[in-house]
Amino acid sequence: MISNAWRKAVTLVAVGSVIAALAGCGHRVEGGGPSVPTYGGTLTFYDPVQYAAWNPTNSLWSNSQVANNIGERLIWQDPQSGEYRPWLAKSWTIGDGGLTYTFTLKDSITFSDGTPLDSAVVKRNFDQHALGDEKRGIVKDPFWSDYGGTQTPDAQTVVIRLTKPNAAFIQFLSNYRASSILGNSYLDRDLNGQSELTNWVGTGPFVVESVNGINGVTLKRRDDYHWAPDGSQHQGKAYLDRIVFKTVGEGGVRVGALQTGDAQIARNIAPYDEASIAEAGGRLLAVPVQGETNDLTATLNEYSPISDRRVRLALQAATDREAINATVLSPSYPIPTGALVKGTPLRANSSRYFTYDPVEARRLLDGAGWKVGADGIRVKDGERLSIPLRVAPYYQVSQSVLEVLQSQWRKAGVEVTLTSPSLTEYEAQAAEGKDWFLTQGQNSTAEAGVLGISYGSDRQNVLKQLPVDKRLDELIAAQAAASDPAERTKRIADLEDYIFSQGYSIPLYDETQVFGLAPNVHGFTTESTARSWLYDTWLTQGGN
Repeated sequence: MISNAWRKAVTLVAVGSVIAALAGCGHRVEGGGPSVPTYGGTLTFYDPVQYAAWNPTNSLWSNSQVANNIGERLIWQDPQSGEYRPWLAKSWTIGDGGLTYTFTLKDSITFSDGTPLDSAVVKRNFDQHALGDEKRGIVKDPFWSDYGGTQTPDAQTVVIRLTKPNAAFIQFLSNYRASSILGNSYLDRDLNGQSELTNWVGTGPFVVESVNGINGVTLKRRDDYHWAPDGSQHQGKAYLDRIVFKTVGEGGVRVGALQTGDAQIARNIAPYDEASIAEAGGRLLAVPVQGETNDLTATLNEYSPISDRRVRLALQAATDREAINATVLSPSYPIPTGALVKGTPLRANSSRYFTYDPVEARRLLDGAGWKVGADGIRVKDGERLSIPLRVAPYYQVSQSVLEVLQSQWRKAGVEVTLTSPSLTEYEAQAAEGKDWFLTQGQNSTAEAGVLGISYGSDRQNVLKQLPVDKRLDELIAAQAAASDPAERTKRIADLEDYIFSQGYSIPLYDETQVFGLAPNVHGFTTESTARSWLYDTWLTQGGN
């Protein structure tokens, strides 16, 4: 049965596109009803993806919706303005030509186990991120580079030193996966211990109450919390008593739960369900995920049929993004115009590379020696031009998008074999790599330097290229070293131009998180990469 409040709420289907636009400004949505927030209540949050290991650098969408409400950072990046604001640190300075970052911590902050936040524990966190710990199985975080160490002149002062300037570094200190700070009892554990959410000890407004395997987490409010980031809608403890996160894979069930009141928020509303949410009186929030656009990135190993640049450029020309959007997506997912999502600071416009041109695709494949066979699939030296693609389990729309792409590429004579592995199978196959030629994905952080994290040969090295592309590394270093915004914008454009001229990336759509909200949800907010920040969220009491 659909509740009366749901039926009576204002229908927003006519302004769905406006909501999507507003999401990019403030990443906040308000409902009707009382304007004065109230304390209490349990919010149930349905997520389509099961939870995995809980180490802090795990950026799995489902995990990070939870973790963002437990661990906190020195600074908060306002998702509307991009401005950095105090959080665990009350002030900071950047000196020595961009090599030194000095932070002064707020007073009287404690972790959920009662231990104090001080400079020593901040240093331990940053050392672990930047250096890893081989003996305990903890690897280096690719977001951290050029780390010269952290000094602690006193209990409230943290001095981070870099070995060379990195214009993106200040933003990475606000990033949920790169710089969240957890307590000493957590840091004392090995990788297995750190991967258990029940061992997380943070400074956030919520703490872990229980974990139900890979399918559920319950957080409860921390009543002594009083150091929310500047710019929050209130100070003091959070409004909600509890948050119950549940894995619910079926999209129709998530939508139905919003209607019945079994859930108040559902993540990853499918494009075909967006209208039904609004028509039934719910609210839709489409949040652009600042950082890399969702793309297919080339893996250039010795087995790859796309090691030839001409083949990669042909696949780019054979991709009709407007048709993908019209067929299986919605206006919530903007058509990409560059390597970075619209709204990401300093992004370039590289749309000249994305023209759908099937004639050019066929010309390039002909020139690369791939001839059309009897069944329409191209052949060279007795081998078919066949590319395995896996449906990425992290993305709601992956399968439908790749099915359209499969059809488009076949018109150019390229065979796509599409499979749908489980999350565990997907990650195992990615590690083997022999028939893994294109990877769907993106890194999300509101800084153009995220391209360096992905493509840098000393970072994630997504191309898996041997020998490495030295020119690519030079362009990454040049944008990181540029401190002047105008100069850095040019350097980012140079980097994007090279990535696409080499055919390294085939953008599919601007990554977006689409949330469905019941009408009794107010003050829902995300940070700049669409991870839920539920501190300001409250519920109308007395029914759904």
